[in-house]
Amino acid sequence: MDFKQYFSPYTKKINSFLEDFLQKKAKESKNINSSLPLLWKNMKDIIIRGKRIRGNLIRLGYECFKKPEDKELLPISAAIELNHSALLIHDDIIDQSKLRRGQPTIHEKYKEYHLKNYQKGSADHYGKSMAIVSGLIAYFEMPKLVVNSSFRNDLKTKAIDEFSFFLVNTGYGEILDIDLPYREKLEEKDVFDIHTYKTAYYTIIGPLKIGAILAGAKQKDLKIFEDYGTPLGIAFQIQDDILGIFGDEKSTGKKNGDDIKEGKNTILFTQALKKAHLKQKKILKKLWGKEDINTEEINQVRKIIVETGALDYSQELASDLAEKAKKTVSKITKNKNLQEVFLSLADFIIKREK
Repeated sequence: MDFKQYFSPYTKKINSFLEDFLQKKAKESKNINSSLPLLWKNMKDIIIRGKRIRGNLIRLGYECFKKPEDKELLPISAAIELNHSALLIHDDIIDQSKLRRGQPTIHEKYKEYHLKNYQKGSADHYGKSMAIVSGLIAYFEMPKLVVNSSFRNDLKTKAIDEFSFFLVNTGYGEILDIDLPYREKLEEKDVFDIHTYKTAYYTIIGPLKIGAILAGAKQKDLKIFEDYGTPLGIAFQIQDDILGIFGDEKSTGKKNGDDIKEGKNTILFTQALKKAHLKQKKILKKLWGKEDINTEEINQVRKIIVETGALDYSQELASDLAEKAKKTVSKITKNKNLQEVFLSLADFIIKREK
């Protein structure tokens, strides 16, 4: 069984749970003020288009130790998907992104709302302020979903502790991602640190560990998820960065020049800078992070990344990391079907186009 076959039935259940949850929250908020349901409508727009990788990995981690009961697990999977949306809302503000999953980002939606409905104040400030608070509200709902689930209290406490641990790590990764571009020199190791803390813990390791914890796994049994999730999480981000510059915008749902405009920390950039000749280095340093970069300049950067071999290097590195993750699968579980899920997920992550 590949991961798509495994994920598909449970993804539908997560989506149904989230639909009901968001509708319930919209009704509750309307009792406070008629303007508040817009928050949940905007939240739904971003949540409903998610891939549900994290929610499904909670179930997969659980099944490595115990037969899953979907009704029990759904609130936990919904909690991590809600948190994921909150992180994206805030990340889009930090990255100054205008598109997410083919739609305007939450701060852009609120900006447009201000422009249509209000005459005074800054629409940009309004949009960002509303998006920040919207993300915080989504974060605050997470522990309640876990606490109100039907698991034993000791397991719920451990799960919330793990949530807190990897969300703090995600925050550390984000801090590094913001800070490092301002430094004179950016090393490949620095980018790896960002990918490990911002992506690997949050996307792979944390969800698998939470599922395992709720199944009653011992602490010593959880280390193997780090051995699988760290290289795969880095590979996931490398592929994400490749798509961010070379991907099809209709598939990715975001503009593929944004990463260059933002000056994003990527292996593509560090490797291109390392291998570039003097003229190419001058162009890269001039254009990487240029806020008003145009299409011709974006194409210049793309060309340098290809000519220096940085694209090939990044693709090969992602592939090698995925293979490293795959070598740990036999230690995670003896269940052949579940092994196939882990293996096919690793293959998908480096071949995905969105």
